[in-house]
Amino acid sequence: MSYFSPDVLSVLHSAKKLTTPSEISSIFKNTAVKKTLTIVRWISFFIYPYLLTILANCLSSNDINTISFLMENRTGAFYFGLFITYLFFIALSFVCLIPWLAGSVLGICYTALSLADYIKFSILQEHIMPWDLLLSKSFGEFEPFLKTLQITPAMFFLLISPVLYSILLLPRKIKWNKKSIDIIGIAIGIFLCVGSILFLTNNTMRMSYTKWFDISVNDTSTQQSNYYKNGFVTAFALNIGYLNIETPAHYNQNTIQQLKNDYAPAVVAENWKKPDVIVILSESFWDITTLPNTTFSENPLANYNELSQNHPSGTMISSTFGGGTARPEFEVLTGMTTAPMPAGSFPYQQYMHNDTFSFARYFKNMGYDTIGLHTYDNTFYERNKAYPRMGFDEFRGENQLKTQLWWNSGPYLTDKTLIDEIQYELEQPHPEGAFIFGITMENHSLYKNKFKKDDLTIDVKNDNCSTEEINALKNFSKGLSDSDKALKQLYDYVMSREKETVVLWFGDHLPTLGNNFSPYTTTGAIHSSDTENWTEQEIEYMFSTPYIVFSNYDTEKNYIADKKAVSSYLLMPLLLDYINAPETVQSNVLLDLYQNCPVINSKYNLYKPNTNAEKTKTLTDAIWMITYDQLMGKNFINQ
Repeated sequence: MSYFSPDVLSVLHSAKKLTTPSEISSIFKNTAVKKTLTIVRWISFFIYPYLLTILANCLSSNDINTISFLMENRTGAFYFGLFITYLFFIALSFVCLIPWLAGSVLGICYTALSLADYIKFSILQEHIMPWDLLLSKSFGEFEPFLKTLQITPAMFFLLISPVLYSILLLPRKIKWNKKSIDIIGIAIGIFLCVGSILFLTNNTMRMSYTKWFDISVNDTSTQQSNYYKNGFVTAFALNIGYLNIETPAHYNQNTIQQLKNDYAPAVVAENWKKPDVIVILSESFWDITTLPNTTFSENPLANYNELSQNHPSGTMISSTFGGGTARPEFEVLTGMTTAPMPAGSFPYQQYMHNDTFSFARYFKNMGYDTIGLHTYDNTFYERNKAYPRMGFDEFRGENQLKTQLWWNSGPYLTDKTLIDEIQYELEQPHPEGAFIFGITMENHSLYKNKFKKDDLTIDVKNDNCSTEEINALKNFSKGLSDSDKALKQLYDYVMSREKETVVLWFGDHLPTLGNNFSPYTTTGAIHSSDTENWTEQEIEYMFSTPYIVFSNYDTEKNYIADKKAVSSYLLMPLLLDYINAPETVQSNVLLDLYQNCPVINSKYNLYKPNTNAEKTKTLTDAIWMITYDQLMGKNFINQ
């Protein structure tokens, strides 16, 4: 039985006798052949969104098996992504009036976005977000990271397949016949586009469609979980719903004024000595020796452990895992919170468009010289724009540093370089004092074969870990050990100074050492790669980084959070209290919050301890209101 009509068979039979190009082209003018090609193209047209959905999900993860995982374990999430793809494809077909052009546009968008997601996650351990499309980024700043990436055969196949598909099956432009129909079609397309956006962003609709497709909204609490469980297309679509930030309830000038009245600063203490203040964000500074059943030939945090016995120290509960340094950095510098902001957002780039409060500005207002230092490109996360807005006199990246640059076999400047730069800066005249905020880079990911084998002096053993996991642990230990030595160098220098000096050193987040929370699961640090199944102890473990405070003089006060865990935005208010510095409304609110609930990770419902639930809720709402007021509101607090 033949699937072709007699007319088509006749044409195909006669084609065997054709010898010239003109004779061959005559085949395609045959009505029966034209109808058959049209049918094939329309079938291809409706299959195309399915192909794009598969392509985007696999390209984002660089794993063809992703689609089988979604189909077997997350069927609803896959079909929701397919539904969204069809929705936008049909809308674009009406708008473009040329269905094949719509397919090309959508194909380019899906391919570009999913590839960008793969590259961004490989570089920063952060997935691409809808708000990333609103930001202008310098491609050059990613060059050192891109050198480590490789286009695998599977990825090449995924990239080339839509191109071949378009060439073979979508060559013809098909338009509607009448202009009146064209206008109606465009109107329908625009309506569908706008409706699609409203469908994704409306909270009521979100609760409905996530229920229909059996999608857990909790999966968006961490983007690693979101993209892994739901696939790229669905995860990206779900994040569109977080583009807008709602105004906090009861936000107005009277509410802010009441906070200013309730938490008015006290008179400056007479024994305020105006010390130089050094704050160091140490990239991925974390105690790797806490991994269960894992042994190390030497302790990479030997100096930190020794110093923490004699100086105030504890753990900071970070607002991020594995990447996104700019979020805890922002919280420490400003005392504001990122918790109600869209997951994966960066305040520097999205919300900080005008001068705003930070502790750099706090010290600047007292006459201090304020300097930011970073051993990487100063445009990364657009810090070069954000730091002046926070009151820094200058912000130096690797190309603006004034001392010798130190390299090892890794791709980044060593932490020693930053400490040398700080020592140089403290030798310069600062009549009223210096506030220096430094950011290290040496221990940044990626950790696979990061250093030469001869530099890996710390041996790591765990019988359950793979060779690849052990390699990542060894490379991380090398960078961590260098950070620990830099801490000791800074400590020795500060203790030798006559000028009063205080230092706060903290880690920003735990490292992403492997895919799907490996080797944390392999070693038994957490029992599941599913974040929803983590216990409260596991949540705290995966977000806790060490910090230490030391000074070369007697501050005449006790550090009230010694050996305790605290949220990131509490570090600076606690430091100001320790050195008896002048109060601010913001620092007073935060210190009150510390007394009620020092540890908060709202995305994971971690509150420890919760001595007064009602007051804690009032204070966390106040912190968010202050944050909103200064970044997105009317800035009542500074009026």
